[in-house]
Amino acid sequence: MFDSDSFEKDLPVPRRAKGYTRDDGSANRKENTPTLPARGSSAGGGYSTAADLLKFSVALKAGILPSPESSPGSGLGIAGGAPGLNAALEWDPVQDYTVIVLSNYDPPSAERIARQIRAWLPK
Repeated sequence: MFDSDSFEKDLPVPRRAKGYTRDDGSANRKENTPTLPARGSSAGGGYSTAADLLKFSVALKAGILPSPESSPGSGLGIAGGAPGLNAALEWDPVQDYTVIVLSNYDPPSAERIARQIRAWLPK
């Protein structure tokens, strides 16, 4: 995973998408840069790519990284967001799928799409 980090918001990062928000209630979207933390922390603000998140789930499946502590065969679901960004990662080792959705719009844009994808998957 080479494209995941807690980058400083004022430094240029290749291929980093800009977020767009309507958090002020207006019909027009505006860049979310002023609302971002100066640097990511354990409370949030980290950056990643779909490719890196897929590598993460593959490492879980292969046992390279320990699986989440829970009942055997259970998966992992992570979602988060802030004005102008939203992400969802879902990994199910039993059904053998990984769903990754990244959005540069307000929540729950990515979570809503991930939920729809799960609904389309065979049970």
